[in-house]
Amino acid sequence: MGRPGLLPLLLLSLQTCVPASWSLQCMLCGRIGKCQVEECARGQDLCRTTIMRIWEGGEELEVVERGCAHPEKSNRTMSYRTGMQIITLTETLCGTDLCNRPTPGRTSTFPRIQSRYLECVSCASSDLSCERGWDQSLQCRSPTEQCVEVVTHRSLEGETGSLRDENHTRGCGNLPGCPGPTGFHNNHTFHFLQCCNTTKCNGGPVLELQNLPLNGHQCYSCEGNSTHGCSSEEISLTACQGPMNQCLEATGTNELGNQSYTVRGCATSSWCQSLHVAEAFSLTLLNVSCCTGNGCNHPVLGHQPRMGGAPRPGPAHLSLMATLLITARLWGGTLLWT
Repeated sequence: MGRPGLLPLLLLSLQTCVPASWSLQCMLCGRIGKCQVEECARGQDLCRTTIMRIWEGGEELEVVERGCAHPEKSNRTMSYRTGMQIITLTETLCGTDLCNRPTPGRTSTFPRIQSRYLECVSCASSDLSCERGWDQSLQCRSPTEQCVEVVTHRSLEGETGSLRDENHTRGCGNLPGCPGPTGFHNNHTFHFLQCCNTTKCNGGPVLELQNLPLNGHQCYSCEGNSTHGCSSEEISLTACQGPMNQCLEATGTNELGNQSYTVRGCATSSWCQSLHVAEAFSLTLLNVSCCTGNGCNHPVLGHQPRMGGAPRPGPAHLSLMATLLITARLWGGTLLWT
């Protein structure tokens, strides 16, 4: 006679050994400092520690956030001047459970320069210094940092028409995509990053999309899902400008949980990897493809799009927090406001 009791006991033993969830666990800490354990969502396979420091006249303000991040993210730094302040942004990533837990003690938040590293032009749209040519000098604080220029434009549709948030930031940084240029544009959005490694090489007039020459390519443009933003009535064909000569199509899940969010437009070849799309549009579970040839990122064969131009420029009046938010969207995606 057999021993039927062994199988249920074996299954019970296996069940007790299998964890309830295979998701990564990270510390979730908001700006007020309260922390808890967070189980990361599907498509978020890293823990992050994001630090913003504001230095002015010997006084420092530090804001730290911790949480989950998408797997395309990487360590990065950036610093720039706005008015009398110096803003420093740092983000570090790790990939094991609770690896971003706070550690006791506090290191120096704004170290003294021990060596003379690169000197860069610095300005920001928060005080309109970039737009008005009020450049200042900024000494980089790491030998790995380069002079950077970050540009983000985004249309905000409202009842009174189309408004635009524009942000220009120059300073020091160690950012993915450097030296670039790396960029994307469609009828709603413009993201651009370029870096250089000689003294004040990031000076000169601020870069504007409308000043970039047409490059002879045309791509489909939209942002949204098949019923809003990327419906057949809303898709348009836009003329590509500057180095953005690839047609991009990306689909993924956005931060609102929409699993069919789509982005189309003109891009540099560096945008054909997941990193920049994921960070600029806060998307996970991405599928990104690029092609060359007019309209090759078409959503449906035979669709006749309406013609659309590049977004029109608008006023660039942003608060400091809005400027930091838009800067963060390009260089880190989730920085401080997820």
